Amino acid sequence: MKNKLFLPLALMLAISFAADLRADPLAQARARYAEGEYAQAAKLFEQSLDSSPPQAAVFFELGRCLRQTGQDARAALSFRRALVLDPRFAPARAALVATNTDLGLPKPGKNWRNQVLERIPMDALSLSGSALFWGSVFAITLLVFLCPHGAKGWLALAILCLAGSSGALVLAGICDPRITDRNMALVLRIGGSSLLSSPAEQSEQIAALPDGSMVTLLLQRGKWYYGQLPDGRQGWLLTEGIVPVIPPT
Repeated sequence: MKNKLFLPLALMLAISFAADLRADPLAQARARYAEGEYAQAAKLFEQSLDSSPPQAAVFFELGRCLRQTGQDARAALSFRRALVLDPRFAPARAALVATNTDLGLPKPGKNWRNQVLERIPMDALSLSGSALFWGSVFAITLLVFLCPHGAKGWLALAILCLAGSSGALVLAGICDPRITDRNMALVLRIGGSSLLSSPAEQSEQIAALPDGSMVTLLLQRGKWYYGQLPDGRQGWLLTEGIVPVIPPT
């Protein structure tokens, strides 16, 4: 009797599990990647990112698929997007360095901002800074109006906390890639693009931009962007094939 009940139940659970797997693009994508079907896996990872809140791990997995299919510039974009969501994601950082090397692009130099990003979670810094800031403002207001003469020590402590929280918020604003990278874009165009001296295709070329090159977009005029390269050079480039690191909402 128990076997007769167990077999249909197990069959129903297996069917339910298979249905859930088919309905979940992320699970399907990981299954396809494990089977070596990288192009199909990449499409499913993109589908998952379109239908769910973005996750650093999913961008990283998409980048690995794109690398396997020879789309290194698109892979670099995915790794950068993973690092925007989680700057401490070491595998994505290592993958981006390796991808840029294969693309023939210079390795980004280390600076103090990178050191901060690798050690301090930006969400925790922003949340704790905001909470301490408004708590300090509230405490200072109470102390000034309720105890104007008898709480100098507490008032000094509240002011010190206010200064510290303000510093934390400034540091988050300077370092958080969701803020600092909002105008960053990559060249995703076969044959690359060109940085020109004026918004005209016949104008003087300032620099050739290979596929995967990084540029900071400063303004847009019709089909042209005015941008700046990491080395400081500025000029015009066509909007075609220029993809923001942070997708527009």
